[in-house]
Amino acid sequence: MNLIVEEFITFQKEKARLDADLIQSSKLAALGKMAAGIAHELNNPLSIILEKAGWMRDLIEEEDIKGSKNFQELLKSVEKIEEHVERAKKVTHRMLGFARKMEPVEETIEVTKLMNETLGFLETQTKLKGINIHTQYNPLIVTGDSSQLQQVFLNILENALDAVKTGGNIWIKTYELDSGEICVEVADDGPGIPDSEKKKVFEPFYTTKDVGNGTGLGLSISHSIIRKMGGDITVHDNKPKGALFKIMIPKRRLEI
Repeated sequence: MNLIVEEFITFQKEKARLDADLIQSSKLAALGKMAAGIAHELNNPLSIILEKAGWMRDLIEEEDIKGSKNFQELLKSVEKIEEHVERAKKVTHRMLGFARKMEPVEETIEVTKLMNETLGFLETQTKLKGINIHTQYNPLIVTGDSSQLQQVFLNILENALDAVKTGGNIWIKTYELDSGEICVEVADDGPGIPDSEKKKVFEPFYTTKDVGNGTGLGLSISHSIIRKMGGDITVHDNKPKGALFKIMIPKRRLEI
């Protein structure tokens, strides 16, 4: 009798897991359709902005304003517009990739360099909050899509920045596991994530932020990207307080 009960319990647990996977797949399918629509809507205005920024650059360089004391500021502003439009276009490209399978991009990625570039995107936000960034890097190389991996780093770091208070701390560590995978850890000294919520953080649309301050998509998309690379993201408690995200990636992307 006990054996029958145990088998029934095991069956129910497996059924619950499969049901949860099915729900997750449905959410991701809906998210993919929505992402494709948003990406198509954004691509046209982004192209126009980039075109007009190029026209402004030409005018600045051709017209007789190089002697102006504001010339360098104007040129720098145009460069920033172009830089962030290109960044936004990469995001829409990744959204389309989330909606449909795209040909994987194979690049040699210097993990430390990519992380530092990502931190550069967040420099203003970091300075405004007085956040202390602590790094402990080991030189690591992986093969994969650098744009997608940078999106993962960006999502995790933005979450950490949102979690910590002014003057708080974020720790970034990279190292190689005995299994041959590389590991990137991002920890903070924010309020942390309750155990009851840890299983939900990678679900689409799940967020603990106030209404209007988060879509609940960042960690879900990050999880999807890393799984496609053959790796995994896990969340843990940081000691003595805060959250710790571990990103584990094979040195070479697994074929999918």
